[in-house]
Amino acid sequence: MLNKQTNSKTSLFLMELIIAIFFFSLASAVCVRLFFSAHILAEKTVNLNNAVTWSQNMSEAFYGQNGDIKKIAELYPTAFVSHNTLMLFFDKNWEIVSDDVTKASYEVLLTTQKNSARLVYADVSEYKGKISGNAMTGHIAVIDIRNTEEVFSEIPDDPDIIIIDNKVDVYLRKEAANE
Repeated sequence: MLNKQTNSKTSLFLMELIIAIFFFSLASAVCVRLFFSAHILAEKTVNLNNAVTWSQNMSEAFYGQNGDIKKIAELYPTAFVSHNTLMLFFDKNWEIVSDDVTKASYEVLLTTQKNSARLVYADVSEYKGKISGNAMTGHIAVIDIRNTEEVFSEIPDDPDIIIIDNKVDVYLRKEAANE
């Protein structure tokens, strides 16, 4: 009878031990998932902060240079420029990549276009019929190119790879419009 009671206590102890191990493993799985989610969220936050900073830099350069892509390019000597597009590339740590764009993880793209000021500001009621000349419009996008095989020379339609985009415009004085 003593042997049966000892086996019963041992079995009960082992069952309690198995249940405790199960709950500890369940809790550790939840903790690992939380740490992983926190890591992903932190990475997205860093990328968004850098994207906002570079979008703001491009916006300020656009305003400061009246949308002139050549003058903006002078501010960023490592930028690639074609007709009305400026491209800057960054590695995974948001350091500028100037030599080998295959190492790039992010791209900042600025496209500009000269338009009639009446068209650009048509939605502003106090300007109707009172504004003339031209305005420069710009579209800035910060793109995550880590999972793509291409470099973009136009802003893509895929919202999943665009971290942030914004549009800017600047009114050109009549003297600048005649140049």
